[in-house]
Amino acid sequence: MRGGMRIIVAVLAMAMCSCLAPQNTQMVGVDVRSWDSAESVVFDNNDTLSLRNLNITLRYNDNFQQTSLPLKVTVRTPDARHFEEEVILPLHHPRTALTVATTESLPYRADVLLNQKGIYTFSFEPQSAVRGIEAIGVELR
Repeated sequence: MRGGMRIIVAVLAMAMCSCLAPQNTQMVGVDVRSWDSAESVVFDNNDTLSLRNLNITLRYNDNFQQTSLPLKVTVRTPDARHFEEEVILPLHHPRTALTVATTESLPYRADVLLNQKGIYTFSFEPQSAVRGIEAIGVELR
């Protein structure tokens, strides 16, 4: 009887987890003392049918004191097209006294279709030198 209940619980757990949206986060470390140049992450896309939400993920420490981060974001597609824009990320600084570093995932684009298989490159460049940023990247949900 116990074995049957374990199987039922395992099947239910797998069914509930299969409903969760897959997530892929790619990040790159930057110069925490003074980040001032473009850094890139790559995503190898195999799913050309799913709509995704793109977030910019940022990890920073107590040396970063700004309330927003102006960035130039460039996206290159597998067929060498590129899209470039300037964005301003609003940061919330949800830190406590025990926090060493904070990671925030901020909305960038919603319902994006990556309709080509292959490598997408996401580049991030601060508009001016920034201190306290440890890593930046993209999260696809």
